[in-house]
Order: sequence, then C-alpha cells, then structure tokens
Amino acid sequence: MGRNHRQQGLLIFILLTAAVLRLSGLHNSSPPGIEHDEVANWLIDHSILAGNHAIYFTQAYGHEAGFHYLQAAFVALLGDNVLALRLPAAFTGLLLVAVTYALARRLFGRQEALLAAALIAILFWPVFYSRLGLRAITLPLLSGLSAYFWWGAWDGATRRLWSSSPLVLFAVSGFCAGLSFHTYMGARAVPIFYGLFTFYLAVVDWPTLRARWRGVALFWLVYALVAAPLVIYLLTNPGAEYRISEVDAPLRALLAGDWQPVLHNAIQILVGFGVNGDPLWRQNVAGRPVFEPIGALLFYVGVLYMLWRWRTPKYGFVLLWLAASAIPSLVTVDAPSIIRMIQMLPVLSIPVSHIIHKIGQFSTKRWRLSTRVGYVCLGLWFTAYMWGTAVALFHTWPNNDEVQFVWQAALTDMGVYLDENEAMTTAAIAGWSPETMDVPTMSLLLRRDDLSLSHFSPLDGTLLLPLAADGGHHLLRPTILEFDPLWAAWLQDHGGGARPFGAFVQYTLPQTPSLQPQYPATVLFGEQIRLLGYDVVGAEDQMTLLTYWRVEQRPSLPARLFVQILDADGALIAEDYHWDTADPQRLWFTHWQAGDLILQKHTLPGLGTAVHLRLGIFDPYTCDPGPCANLLTETGEGVLLVVLE
Repeated sequence: MGRNHRQQGLLIFILLTAAVLRLSGLHNSSPPGIEHDEVANWLIDHSILAGNHAIYFTQAYGHEAGFHYLQAAFVALLGDNVLALRLPAAFTGLLLVAVTYALARRLFGRQEALLAAALIAILFWPVFYSRLGLRAITLPLLSGLSAYFWWGAWDGATRRLWSSSPLVLFAVSGFCAGLSFHTYMGARAVPIFYGLFTFYLAVVDWPTLRARWRGVALFWLVYALVAAPLVIYLLTNPGAEYRISEVDAPLRALLAGDWQPVLHNAIQILVGFGVNGDPLWRQNVAGRPVFEPIGALLFYVGVLYMLWRWRTPKYGFVLLWLAASAIPSLVTVDAPSIIRMIQMLPVLSIPVSHIIHKIGQFSTKRWRLSTRVGYVCLGLWFTAYMWGTAVALFHTWPNNDEVQFVWQAALTDMGVYLDENEAMTTAAIAGWSPETMDVPTMSLLLRRDDLSLSHFSPLDGTLLLPLAADGGHHLLRPTILEFDPLWAAWLQDHGGGARPFGAFVQYTLPQTPSLQPQYPATVLFGEQIRLLGYDVVGAEDQMTLLTYWRVEQRPSLPARLFVQILDADGALIAEDYHWDTADPQRLWFTHWQAGDLILQKHTLPGLGTAVHLRLGIFDPYTCDPGPCANLLTETGEGVLLVVLE
C-alpha cells in the first residue's frame, strides 16, 4: 500500500473514531436527559417551521438564527425527538475534524494534519459540544472553513484544487466568516482576529499583503455584507442580548480602570489548558483541563516555539487565533469558559501536533530511532487519551448530581416510564418549572399522544391530584424534589404508596380522597376552578391556611391565586401568592385538566387582630398598569371575603 493510501486510511479511521465518540448513546445516555436550553431550541425550531422567521430570536436570552434553521430542518425530517435536536451538532462536530485536518495540512503538511485531526477527534472539549443540541459548535466549523479558504487564497496552492482565483477564495473566506457571525456570540472574536492578523501581515509580510490587497479588501467587504443584517438588528435593538449584561462584570471593571478581574481571568485561561479547567459541570467535567499532562506539556511547548518564531505568518496565525478566541472568556465571568472560547477549536491541536512532528524528526535524525517505535508510542498515547475521554463522557460527567439535575434526568426517566405503561393515561408531573419548561420538555420526550398530563411545583406548598379514568390518582416527582412534609404525610394517610424508580418516585392513590375541609365552600371562579373549602391552623406567631380546589374545565387564562388577611377595619395584615406564571406563551395553569384536585398550603403570620380572610384569582398580565382583573364568582364578585372564627 502506498504512503498516500495509508494516510487516507488513517484519516478515515480518525473520522470513524470521531463518529463513535460523537454518536454513541446520543439519546439520553450522555447527556442523561435534555436540558432547558435544548428544549428552548426546539421551541424556536417549531416557531420557524410555523413560519416565524427572524435574523435573531430573542427567546432564551437571545439566539443567533443560523443553527436554528439547520436544526429545524432536522426536526422537520426526523420529527420531535432528542436525536433530531442533537444530530446537527454531531455532524457539525465531525465536519470540524475534517476542517481541522484541511487547515493544518494547508499550514504544516499532511503528517501534522493527521495528528491535529486525531487529537481534535478525541479531545473531551470538541466531543462534548458535538453531543449537545446547542448552536456553539457551528462557530468553529465556519470560522475554520474561513481560515482554510483564506490560506488557499494567500499562498495560491488551493487554486489547482478549486480552479479558482485568489479573489474568489478570499470572497468565500469572507462569506464563511460572515456566516459564523450568525452562529454564537463567541463569533465576536472572528473580526477581532482578522483585524489583528491583517495588521500583523502588514508588519511581517508587507510585500505579499500589498500584492493581495484586493483579495483582502474583498474578504472584508463580503464579511461585512453577510454579517450586516445581524449587526444592524443588534445595534437597533440594544436590549436583545441582555444575557451579556449578566456575565460581563470583568469587562465593565476593565472599562472603569480596574484590570484585576481580566488579569485573573487571563491566568485562569492559561492554566485551564493543563491544570484546572472550566469550573462548571454544565460545560465540562468541573475543573477538567483541556489537555491531560502530556498533551498540556506539548501544547505549552508548542505555543512557546511559535512565539519564538512569531514572525513566520503561519505561526503568527495560530497564536493570534488562540489569543483572539480567548477574549470572550477573558472579559466575562467563570473563566476559563470553554463554550465562550470554542472559536479556538480549529487550531487548538496544531501546537501539539507541530511539536510531536518536530520531536519525531529530531529523534529519527539524532538518535536514529525507528519511526515504527514512534508510531506505536503515538498509538498508545492516543488510545489512552481516547479512553480517558470516553470514561469522562459516559461515566464521570453524566452521573454527577448537578448534571442529572440540569439535564432533567428525572423527567427523561418519567417519559420512558409513561411510554412503557400504556394503561396510565393521566398523571401529574411535579417539577421545578411547570410555568415555563416542564410542559414542552415532556411533550418532546414522550412518544405517546394519548396522555393527559397536569404539571405543578411542590416548592410553594402545592399538591395536585389528577383524576384518572380508574378513579385513582397518579403523581410522579423527581427523587430530589421533595413534597412539603404536610402533603407527604397526607398522601401516606390516604393510601398514596410511594414507589421509587431511581431518578423519580411514583405515588398512586387508589381512589379519590374524601375532602372534608374545616370550612366547606362551593365557590366557582371564572367558570373554571372551584374552591371546595379551607382549613385554618392558628398559632401565636404563624398561621397555616390550607385551601382545596377542583378544576371544573381546563383553564384558558393565566391566573394567580392570592390570599389576604385583614383586620376589622379592612386593613391588610399579610398576603400570600401562588400559581405564578412567568411566560404568557407557556402557562402551566392552562395545562391543568378538568377534575384535577389542587391542595394549597399558605403560611401566614399569626392571626393577631385578623378577622377577615380574602382570597381570589387574578390575571397577572392585567396588573401593569392596574388594576388587576380578577376571575369573577357566580355572584359577580372578584373576591371571596369570609370571617375568621
């Protein structure tokens, strides 16, 4: 077999290895479930498929649109499922390996390109972001393509492959760079890099830059034209990217003259390659550096070698790319943030591959070591590296408690359980965000369309009992999300046996409990929800009020429950609010079903001089400007006022 065929075989093997790491167990193995950001992406994708197009989507802290159109196409082809959300990122990650190879080959030759591609194929960082249904991984692919075409235009060697003039290749490079601006906020580093690199070339290689000035000017023109729609939108809508204002404290400190936060971040970024990496479990195995010790040593030595030879354009290119890509993490919190530095990936492995190649050349010439020995050592090292990535990816990271929480492993397990138990057609799902994300999460996870689900949060003392066809009630809650002790005891007293299923617990009441409130009532609010009565448990310093409700018909309006304690003169002493709604597009109240029983606990100050209890239900979106619109009772009143005994 010829040398070229062996190298082609190695490249195919590298790509297959990358595919295994990026595609194996992609559906709820690692990650162990689906996180809110991925669900939010799915909702944006659906809005695109419904005809709502935009250059920038303001939902979920604001998203550039590029990845969403790709993801929406996969959802249209494969349906509403986790794989449809993650496959675009997985395929993008595979293409990134190929682009790394092409770029490294253009700069340093085929052997170094194979080493660079092999390393990017097995590094935890690029593998991890290739497995999430998030947009960040598309940035290094497009920026890497831009760099590849730039160098093809700069040195002219690509013309024989593409039959294109340098002007065309510069235009293609600018087009890819402009597209990258529509992927992820870290793309702000791309124009910074090209600006610095253009200045650098003016210093170290002015004759070539002068000869190529038309191509460079065309690059900037095309880049500006492609990026312009999003730039104009962001400039005319300065509040669209409010997420940046939540993380840019180091930048604000720097602008105020305080360098300390940025200098601290710079140190954290430098040590993040080999000592202590990204501190957040949602973005990494917390603290795991980018490279293991040998890889880190090779990386640092490679960077120092390139600094020594900084006047060589290909070395200056790599150094400036790494430096510019670090800026988004440099000026924000939680450094080193690998997602904000994801622009590094096309060149990240090049310093390592370059030093390995130099060591190989030196050892064969100076010590006459067999190249086969070197290949064996490299093979063992890459195998050990791949094993370490696999262990971190499929064992360490998904089994962490914080990861299980963020990726909603409990709701994922509930979805599997409900799909397998077709006899269960009604259930209540306890969660942390029933008013926003729990409902679409379960809609995405479930493969059935005959389930009637009601959602609630036990965090504010709520218990919801859905009416099943068999007259019983089924509740599922995440194991780590406890019911209020009062309702946990109430369930046990009424025969609600708890069955643990790992990440969640199921409760089943065999029949509808007989509610016997201390103060019975039968007041219907808004023709939708009926107050059945209440209990008052008084104390000198605290009063517990229990209210009992039944849904008569599925509510159609946003609603919030309020309870107020008044003195004899009608002055407000204390109040309590529940059933809050955070997003008018996804109201958990409107997902309650007819027949649901809602038991609500209210904790208020002691009775003292209180003589009246006033309660009602209002639409919170009518309160600004007020007054709030209350749901009316059958007698036309907006509140129920009773005397406390």
